[in-house]
Parts: sequence; C-alpha cells; structure tokens
Amino acid sequence: MEIECSFELVEEWYPFMNEGGNKKAGRYDSTNLPIKGLGFDKWAIVANIILDETLDKYLAMGLTEEEVVERCVAHLNKPPTKRSRKPKYGTLKCRYFNVLTDKKISASLITTERNSKHFWGRGSKSKPGRKVSKRGRPRKKR
Repeated sequence: MEIECSFELVEEWYPFMNEGGNKKAGRYDSTNLPIKGLGFDKWAIVANIILDETLDKYLAMGLTEEEVVERCVAHLNKPPTKRSRKPKYGTLKCRYFNVLTDKKISASLITTERNSKHFWGRGSKSKPGRKVSKRGRPRKKR
C-alpha cells in the first residue's frame, strides 16, 4: 500500500528576497554524510513532504511514522505515467525525517539524479583519492 503525498514547493531563497519567484520541490544538500556512493552515484536532497491525509489517520491504522514515510517515498518513486520508465525525482531513499505538523514532514532523502530540474541547485561531485601509478620502478618503503 502506498500513501498519496507530494513535495512542498519552496522558493530558491527566503520569501522576502524572492518576491513570488519560481518554486521547486526541494534543494540539493551539500553534506558530507558517511554514505557509500555519495557524490558519485547518489546525492542528498532536503524537502518537505505533504501528506494527503492526516498522520493521525495512518497511526490509527496501526502504522508507525517510519512506515508512513517509507510508503510515501514508495509513492514518489513511481513513474508519473505508464509510458515513462524513470521516476520523476530519481530513485529516492529516506535517510531521516522530522514530523513538523499533522500533514507535513521534513525529510532528508538520497536520490540517483545529480541535476534534476525539480530541485534547487545541483549535487556536488566527490573527488576521488589520488590514484597510485603502477608504472615504472617500485618506490622504496620508508
């Protein structure tokens, strides 16, 4: 069972600086989390999730808050139409979340899309460590 939800549209800067400009679903997070593949094939985003029903309704059904968020992320991972193959926001996975109100959840998510038009910014690329050359004479061990 998936739970119907959507992202809250936010402005790029604060409302008093943007004056009703463009809005997107969230923003890329430039964090240094201990996640395998972060910066290479996974990127962190921060977004607010709006539930269609109240959280109390799902809790009364016997679901925990974690299960509600997982099912909501499963709904967001679905392709938007039958013909499209890829999810709209990339493949999302929840790292952690915070319940703000009865219908609003702030979440830190991991996505597979580095540069999505639905989020502000761009995922930063991690730099790999220096590659040791295998050519030539071996170096002395000190």
